[in-house]
Amino acid sequence: MIFVQTGGRSSFLGEVWYSESEQLEGPWREAKKVVTHDKYSFYNPKQHPEFSQYKGRYIFFEGTYTNSFSGNTEATPRYDYNQIMYRLDLSDERLRTNGQ
Repeated sequence: MIFVQTGGRSSFLGEVWYSESEQLEGPWREAKKVVTHDKYSFYNPKQHPEFSQYKGRYIFFEGTYTNSFSGNTEATPRYDYNQIMYRLDLSDERLRTNGQ
């Protein structure tokens, strides 16, 4: 699961988290923050399974990056209100929970 936190410490709507479950409906294991958009908004994340690589080791997700809703008075020049895609390596040790 890829989701965005509302009311995060560095961004009201920009902290992206990842969590795993053996089943689609959960229960979900401990979530890990994978992206922070400091004082900026990133919302509506969507995973793209059609781009997965190496039998699901790399997953891709994208979302809307915007100054809207951020409270930040300075927008990123030429990049405000765009879709940004990320690749997440699921074998990264930082995603492991409780030594698993």
